[in-house]
Amino acid sequence: MYEGRYRREAVRKNQWGDPPSRVQGRPDRVALWAVFIALAALVAAAASAATAGAQDGSGGTATTGPCEDARFGDRSLQLGDCGDDVMTLNWVMKSMSYASDVTLGEEFDGPTDGAVRELQGRAGLNSNGVVNERTREEITGSMSRKTASWYGPGFWRSETACGRKLRRGTIGVAHKRLPCGTKVTFNKGGRWLRARVIDRGPFAKGVTWDLTQAAAEALGVEYTESVRSAVIEKK
Repeated sequence: MYEGRYRREAVRKNQWGDPPSRVQGRPDRVALWAVFIALAALVAAAASAATAGAQDGSGGTATTGPCEDARFGDRSLQLGDCGDDVMTLNWVMKSMSYASDVTLGEEFDGPTDGAVRELQGRAGLNSNGVVNERTREEITGSMSRKTASWYGPGFWRSETACGRKLRRGTIGVAHKRLPCGTKVTFNKGGRWLRARVIDRGPFAKGVTWDLTQAAAEALGVEYTESVRSAVIEKK
């Protein structure tokens, strides 16, 4: 008796049990919602990529991600690159008469691209804006060749003519007439150095630059030697 009643109740429950949920009962709606979610994700990703690749105010592609800690000459450079080597490039390009709008930061932006293309065109190279080995040779060749000496020992902790206290690790250069703070880029062989005028000198005949000891070491200058230089003249 009891067994028959339980069996009948089980049959009724199995046949007329609680109705399934709407989601379970409509698999087509599940699929449709999945499509909507996927489309929304694609739209969000596209918007993010467009923002990252948007142009900056100078006409160049905005830089994303960290800058490279590379030395000038270690890699080819082009629009959108960023790093210490790009800053060296910008300092040299800024010294040229047709590149006054180049900024001095770590970004290879529109003005830098335009200046590089101008240099390439004047040199008879392919004006593609890519700073490869051949273009670097032209950039280096555009820099003036002058003689440089160095100083330091015996002057530590003394004040320079520009009001800077000279220390063992001070990177700077002395010049007879350039205003204090003038930015100069130096090249010797494969070494590059950015420095500022912080003192007066040198006083030896025929010598144009007097590097601090730390600057000379960074550039590889051991005696009185010939170096290339590019000066950003203050207006």
